[in-house]
Amino acid sequence: MYGEWLVLINTLFNLAILTFTARVTGVLVKNSRLLMSSICSSFVAVIGGQMLWTTILSFILLIGIAFRFKIRSFQKQGPIVLTATIVIGGLLTALQPFLKNLSVTHFIMICFLLAVLNLIAFYKQWGFVKLERLSGQFVFDTTLKIFGATIPLSAFVDTGNQAIEPLSGKPVHFVSYTALRPHLPSAFRKSLIEWQETDPYDVSMFSEDYQRYIRFIHVNTVQQQSVVLGFRFDEWHIKGEPSQVKTNEYIVLTKKAKNFPHSTAAILHFSALSNNS
Repeated sequence: MYGEWLVLINTLFNLAILTFTARVTGVLVKNSRLLMSSICSSFVAVIGGQMLWTTILSFILLIGIAFRFKIRSFQKQGPIVLTATIVIGGLLTALQPFLKNLSVTHFIMICFLLAVLNLIAFYKQWGFVKLERLSGQFVFDTTLKIFGATIPLSAFVDTGNQAIEPLSGKPVHFVSYTALRPHLPSAFRKSLIEWQETDPYDVSMFSEDYQRYIRFIHVNTVQQQSVVLGFRFDEWHIKGEPSQVKTNEYIVLTKKAKNFPHSTAAILHFSALSNNS
């Protein structure tokens, strides 16, 4: 009877690990195939005991039956299965002293539940890390030229940023005011402080030299649509493969740049990806 319990426990854990691995690697596998793989691997592991060769054979069967006996499967799914096994094994080993007084049925149920919850948390964190890595590919070193200053900025291309200047239809980018402030002329900074969001079309506080750079940009927020000032820049060099140079487009200065992805100083219009895809 003891052997049957071990087979059942191993089968359940193997099934959870294989399901997790299939999700992480994006492979569609029939549930019947996952179950067959879990059972066969469990029988070999239980019958062979804790011998090295049976452990290796059990691992080979687990990967091979579920994801087919291909070298690519052992290269792609193998490390994920091994990692998940170590994570679950470590968790259950640490908790075993607290579960030893439970009945066999309760022990199996609690261990399986803990294993599944742990894998779900692991899967979500795995997805978050993957997303962060992918989004990091949209971060570029750039150099912005505006008002006679040349300013190095780290920028993120946001595919959701589709803002345009309404008259010309040219892209609008969002730049941290804090990052630009040391490089901006004092007269411009003073005028920007005097400008009121409640009366956005009044730009009399800006000199005529700066007024010719200004455009009114309509921005949709969660609460309402607002009008902000856009400023035409001379040139923006975006370093990538290949590099590109944008000219005579517009930026909006924002004081709310703390949530910019990857701690960048600018959010580029999605069109910046056109030459970097």
